[in-house]
Amino acid sequence: MDHSMSFYFFVFILPFLVTRSHSFAAVSNSKTSINPNNTPIVHYHHTAIRTRNIENAIKFYSLFGYQVETKFRAGPARAAWLVNNVGATSNSPTNTNNDAWAQQFVPTSRLEVIEVPSYILQEREGTIKRALDLMEHDAVLGINHYALDVTSYICSLNQDEYYGLDQFLRDVNQASMDKFGKTLNIAKKPYQKAIGNQVFELCFLYDADGCIMELLRYVKDLDQNIQSGWEPWDGTGFVGVSELND
Repeated sequence: MDHSMSFYFFVFILPFLVTRSHSFAAVSNSKTSINPNNTPIVHYHHTAIRTRNIENAIKFYSLFGYQVETKFRAGPARAAWLVNNVGATSNSPTNTNNDAWAQQFVPTSRLEVIEVPSYILQEREGTIKRALDLMEHDAVLGINHYALDVTSYICSLNQDEYYGLDQFLRDVNQASMDKFGKTLNIAKKPYQKAIGNQVFELCFLYDADGCIMELLRYVKDLDQNIQSGWEPWDGTGFVGVSELND
């Protein structure tokens, strides 16, 4: 098995086989469901991100409170789990500023960063490979981005004046400059959006390798739900192509 196939096996195939074997064993050894509703219970564990330089990736995510939980090898690749426990634990609700959103149970956030070895990355001299810019490729299927809810993080700062994503980004950018001499690369500036009966503030960034990440801050509840917009169009209310051509 050559190096590239070895990397592929250890990073993609082996974890799948192990997960499947554990799942089959759990099903075969279980006589009764621990869930009274017989609904499978699963828990989110991590999001995996490939990086060209794992040290840079660790530095970038440290700006958002991530710390190395454990380092390991994924075949020939260096890898690490990064966790964030700012303002919350997986078993305890937060208690900051009496914010209804922040009072909810917040699970530990975990990322897995995997460094692609240079002999697999094969960068041309003088060039640096970046992730595909999914902000510019709307037709690409699959995972588009991951989102970090920074509501509790911002509440824990106990700011006396208004402090939204604009102010948060300003301070994180300054911290990045002070620590690493690098500025944040913002893909889309903060804006507000109503989803269901809640209002959120959102923005999008590129991480150290160009992967898209979203930052989300809860703003408030609304008195009514916003329509989803999923209802089929009945053909009225819009100017169609045929009308424009008349």
